[in-house]
Amino acid sequence: MPARGTGMIRSRLPPYSNTEATAFPLAFFLLTLTAFASPSRNGGNTAALRAPFRGWGRVAAKHPLPVSRWQNPPLPSHRLTAKANPKSSDGEGGEGQSNSTVASANSVISLETADLDATLLSIAVPALFALASDPVASLVDTAFVGKIGPEALAATGIATSILNLASKVITTPLVSVTTTQVARAEGDEELLSAASTAALEVGLVAGIIQALLITCLAVPFAAGVTGEAIGDGLQNELVIPTSSVLRIRAIATPAVAISLAVQGMFRGVGDTRTPLAATIGCNVLNLALNAVAIFYLHTGVSGPAAATTIAEVSSMLFLLFLITRRIQLHPSFRLDALGGTVREMAGDTLILSLRSAVVWATFTIASALTARIDNDTSAAYQVCQQLWLSTALINDALAIAAQTVLAQALSKGRPEAAMETIKKIISWSIGTGVFLGTAVWLSFDEIAGLFTRDIGVQEKIQSMLPFVAVSMPFASVAFTLDGVLYGARDFQFAARTMFAASSVAIVSMIIGTLTESQSDDVFFIWGGFLGLMLTRVLVISRRLRDRNGPFSSLVKDEID
Repeated sequence: MPARGTGMIRSRLPPYSNTEATAFPLAFFLLTLTAFASPSRNGGNTAALRAPFRGWGRVAAKHPLPVSRWQNPPLPSHRLTAKANPKSSDGEGGEGQSNSTVASANSVISLETADLDATLLSIAVPALFALASDPVASLVDTAFVGKIGPEALAATGIATSILNLASKVITTPLVSVTTTQVARAEGDEELLSAASTAALEVGLVAGIIQALLITCLAVPFAAGVTGEAIGDGLQNELVIPTSSVLRIRAIATPAVAISLAVQGMFRGVGDTRTPLAATIGCNVLNLALNAVAIFYLHTGVSGPAAATTIAEVSSMLFLLFLITRRIQLHPSFRLDALGGTVREMAGDTLILSLRSAVVWATFTIASALTARIDNDTSAAYQVCQQLWLSTALINDALAIAAQTVLAQALSKGRPEAAMETIKKIISWSIGTGVFLGTAVWLSFDEIAGLFTRDIGVQEKIQSMLPFVAVSMPFASVAFTLDGVLYGARDFQFAARTMFAASSVAIVSMIIGTLTESQSDDVFFIWGGFLGLMLTRVLVISRRLRDRNGPFSSLVKDEID
């Protein structure tokens, strides 16, 4: 049982590892520096964020995205001219109209109120399957790698954890940023091209940065993590294969970053089926190459790593081929030619990256605190945490749908569609959370027995499941409301909210460690997570009613 083993090892370590002791204050310092800086008057990011990227983007500089308040987005001058003079120069009304004023053929969604249910589901369902396919493929991949031996399995698992963390903090936020920017620009071919080109350029730069970090620091990363997870006797045996896997997988990190950017482009126009097909194809190719490398070529641990790299690059090429058939891309990749849209996108991505770092720090501290109690508690916490986070899959899919539809509705001046989207998505998330929470509440014994046969761990799981069940509705709403904020490009407020909510959670958890009762420790840790979600729900709900915020047009429309 890995969780129990981890707990036994952690109990012999100092109270906090070097990673935990440095990452937490660094993440909070950076987020404080960024999230609480004064925003510019036009609603964009701070000057401090924009300064390093000054002068980027030929296409973006020529056609910058509107950055004024959402309730009254200005039209570019060529669109204003076309609206004022619908007739073309040759006198034929409408035939000579600019392509920018014609509804884009890229959009696959309807903003009509009667069609919103179908629209939201058409985006959310494929997104859910895409999100769920990766964990399933990872399980099969792990089974394949396990055939090589325990060292290969451990090295691959450690390397994958490092890569997932780096991707979550550095490149994954680009998907959300791209989705919003592309959805805002949908309907204007030139703005759509500028936003998509900017996403491609930011993705490439972020991917190269991640690749360089992982390649240059592969051995320190491997040594640090293996030193925490296992005894010193096997450390040297794991450092070499782990660093090897990291370096091989790092080759594909720019391709993965570009794939994420392209997925954001597809999401922005309401198409989540194409990213689903690419994800499934990548996973199938990866598993097939893994089988060949392990069972026929006998390559050892480097074979599966190379197979994953090839699959990720292939997926990127497939997505790029498809997106260029729908959106014109004009990447320049020149530092003196990158413009305003790239600057905005890079700033928004940085803000969400810092937000992700704070989330990671919160969960790391919670895991460290439970590991200090005893082995059974640590094992039970890992089971309940994964069960609790499973709600994120469904609600992330709902958040993606809300983000896309809301961004398009706000940018096109459709407040009734935007308000109806928010109402529907919140009601769906509440229903999802209540259903899942009730299912957990009614299945205490079955859930505990499903994950372990150890009586002590089962008792700990049963004691934690009430906290999981009660918090699920709040977690569902909080996860979904992130999509609402992202749809309004309210990334900075989302980061501030997460900073405040994480502070509440961590204070609660630390108070729990000062008590003498271990049951109180667990109570305060799960109470911290409940506080994390409640704070987010309350603060974001207040934001939705703010007459001076990005949703002010919706508030006024409701009053009228």
